[in-house]
Amino acid sequence: MDFDLSEEQSMLAASCERLVRERCTFEARRAQAREDARVRPPLWAELTELGLTAICVPEAAGGLGRPLLDGALVAQVLGRGWLLEPFVDCALAAARMLAFAPASSTRDAALAALASGQKITVPVGAARRDNGLLIGQAAHAAHAHAFLWLLDDRLLLALASNYSRRAWRQFDGTPAAEVQCPESSAIVLAEGGAARDAWDAGQAAARIGRIAEGVGLAKSVLDLTAEYLRTRKQFGQPIGRFQALAHRMADLLILYEQSQSLMLAAAMKADGADGARALDAAQVMAHRAFRAIGQQAIQLHGGIGMTDEYAVSHYVKRLLAIELELGDVDTALARFAAESAPAVGRRPTLETTGAR
Repeated sequence: MDFDLSEEQSMLAASCERLVRERCTFEARRAQAREDARVRPPLWAELTELGLTAICVPEAAGGLGRPLLDGALVAQVLGRGWLLEPFVDCALAAARMLAFAPASSTRDAALAALASGQKITVPVGAARRDNGLLIGQAAHAAHAHAFLWLLDDRLLLALASNYSRRAWRQFDGTPAAEVQCPESSAIVLAEGGAARDAWDAGQAAARIGRIAEGVGLAKSVLDLTAEYLRTRKQFGQPIGRFQALAHRMADLLILYEQSQSLMLAAAMKADGADGARALDAAQVMAHRAFRAIGQQAIQLHGGIGMTDEYAVSHYVKRLLAIELELGDVDTALARFAAESAPAVGRRPTLETTGAR
């Protein structure tokens, strides 16, 4: 596949890189991760000014109407700076859910509010019903203004004025909350197959965005580790010159490149017939790469890699959180194997050949 970026995509990535370099230092991020989870992220306004909240919103609803690939590129760059804003959940997942839902005045208003950055909308997973209340948990729900739910094959939108929440910080610093909303106040956006299709489109965008974020963060972890190996000396020379450690870093770089390539392929094929298979492949490789890069980075750093004052410890925790958010890798691997079986060719049998 051709992974060369267009001029517009290169400019978009450069703008995000500048933002990460100037505003997303480790010290700033660590301070933000200790704030009240209910506080709206201060960087959200700058993401809005750059048009990032509108990137996947259709032009008819006031957005930029860019493909999911552009959103994945942004998530990758923002991921390099320990992403604590709800870009993936709001600008990718929620935007795609709303865009794939049937057109209505409510849907269009929600898309416009999301694109303008006025309202943070996030999907709520594992929703359940209890005494007339919709209850669920979600990352970034601590400061969201609206929520999307899938319950009984209905896609529901709940507004901020109708819910209560219990907020906390997760182990990686990401804000989260349990949300309770009266079911009677939720607005039905779609039902049946249309609701499931919209929800699945958003969930696929969330998975691609999470993988892209992890790819960016894995690159930061590798850069920090390489710098440490260049400066840490043992036996009178930098430990990075030891062949065993150099080979280990080379293996990690290969894993990073593979995960990045499969992430880009999944983003490019998101709306195609082969989109689900490409996404499963990307998830399987992401699990392998993120786990290996995180564990090896800690081991190569030694004790300092575990300290709260050092960036690697926080970045690795976020990589582990992304693994959990992506879901069960065994299920993704089984789906990929099942979908790939006809393509790779199986040994002919009486059933497949029709011979008697």
